[in-house]
Amino acid sequence: MAQGTVLRSHAGGYLVFETQSMASLFCQARKRLKKEHVSILTGDRVELVDVDFDKGTATITGCCDRWSLLTRPPLANVDQVVIVQAVRQPEWNQLWCDRYIVHFQLELPDAKPVLCFNKCDLIDEEQSSTLRGIYEPLGYNVVLLSTITGGGLDELSVLLAGKITVFAGPSGVGKSSILNKLDSSLKLKIGVMDNDFGVGRQTTTYSKLYQVLSGRYPETPTWVADTPGFNLQEIKYPMPADVMWQFPEIAAYSNDCKFSNCMHLVETDCKVIENIVEDDEPMPVERNPDAPLPVARERYENYVLLQAEAQEVYNQRRSTSSKVETGVKTTGGEKGKGKAIPKLDLATRSESRRREKQRFKPSILLDDESELDMDEYLT
Repeated sequence: MAQGTVLRSHAGGYLVFETQSMASLFCQARKRLKKEHVSILTGDRVELVDVDFDKGTATITGCCDRWSLLTRPPLANVDQVVIVQAVRQPEWNQLWCDRYIVHFQLELPDAKPVLCFNKCDLIDEEQSSTLRGIYEPLGYNVVLLSTITGGGLDELSVLLAGKITVFAGPSGVGKSSILNKLDSSLKLKIGVMDNDFGVGRQTTTYSKLYQVLSGRYPETPTWVADTPGFNLQEIKYPMPADVMWQFPEIAAYSNDCKFSNCMHLVETDCKVIENIVEDDEPMPVERNPDAPLPVARERYENYVLLQAEAQEVYNQRRSTSSKVETGVKTTGGEKGKGKAIPKLDLATRSESRRREKQRFKPSILLDDESELDMDEYLT
């Protein structure tokens, strides 16, 4: 049985890269997979039968286990995410950037996202250093790139080599343009910024996995997924108490707070609030390298806003949820108007006669091997 990787998934079928022959095949899935509720996404490893290389077709009979899954954009078996942001056209926004970081850290917790800032030919050296200074001390890989000058392409190629990577970010930041620069044979469609507001226009309308045959690392198989831009309403929010763990500099101070459940908002003796510094404040020269980093003011403000949004989403889920707790029962009133009251614990309520009967066998054998009638015994 042959195996392959789904390069593109759509309603008409699947484009699959067959591993042994390294050929792209147009495939249909067996109907039973739909009945078994098996969803096949871009990046999935699938099993193939009826392979016909002359016609370029095959049939998908099964889907292998996934080691990772992104729900937005929907992709399977991804090793890392490169968040592509433009520094100009559209204008870079740190809050949007932090939202994308939080989203993809939740989606792919085992790999920190790579931050790729495109169109760096439109800013000066000082602004480039500022961008690096925000995220590199926190442990993120930062690539300053320009598809016009080619700067940063070698650095990005090193991070992509031998991995399955997804390019994600808002529309118009240059995801497809970067792929064209990495491999000129791709010839992906790109858009033109033709408005005065610097708002990106979506040119990529579906997710597709491409093998990048870069001249820099031709011997290393590299796969990159180009995805459509998606808006902030589709970003994943954590539970309010978990937001702090998506900000490394805030998480570093969490254990030193006065309260174990400190949310780092207005609490007394909060170590996070005590260590907030203004964005333009220089780092102390004699700072202990093992000590946690100070919390930048703008990053902290973004944390507070994301905390509030996560709380709002959580409250909305609770108000619309139909889930009933197992320790609660509804009693009295008409249908839909009963009151929810807590159930008594088994240790504090008497056992029903029916349940008591069920705990015994239909008859009990006594020492003299005579049979005792159950109803007689219980009465």
